[in-house]
Amino acid sequence: MMMMAMFHGYAAMERGQALKTFDYAPDELAPMDVEVAITHCGICHSDLHLIDDDWKISRYPFVPGHEIIGTVSGAGALVTHLKTGDRVGIGWQRGACLTCETCLAGDDNLCAK
Repeated sequence: MMMMAMFHGYAAMERGQALKTFDYAPDELAPMDVEVAITHCGICHSDLHLIDDDWKISRYPFVPGHEIIGTVSGAGALVTHLKTGDRVGIGWQRGACLTCETCLAGDDNLCAK
C-alpha cells in the first residue's frame, strides 16, 4: 500500500491561539500547480491579523506564512518552466491570470482578473 505524503507546519487551531505543530495531507496537484519543499518562510503582520481573525475572513486551522523560498518537489502536468530541484521564491500573490497586459508586463501582483 502506498503511503500518503504529509505536510508538516505550524497552525493556529482557533482564533488567537498560539501556533502548534500541524500535519496534513496535501491535495492532488492541479495541472498548473507547483509543490515546493519550503526552506524559508516569512511571517508578516497580516499573518497576525489572520491568526486573530481581525478581518473576519480566517478559517482554522490557519497555517501562517505566505512569502516562501524552497525547492520544487513536484509539478502539475502543464508546468513546463520549472523542474524538480529548482530553487524558487514565492510572494503573497495568487491567482493572477498571467495573460492580461498587466501580467505580461510583469505586474501580476496588480492583476484585475
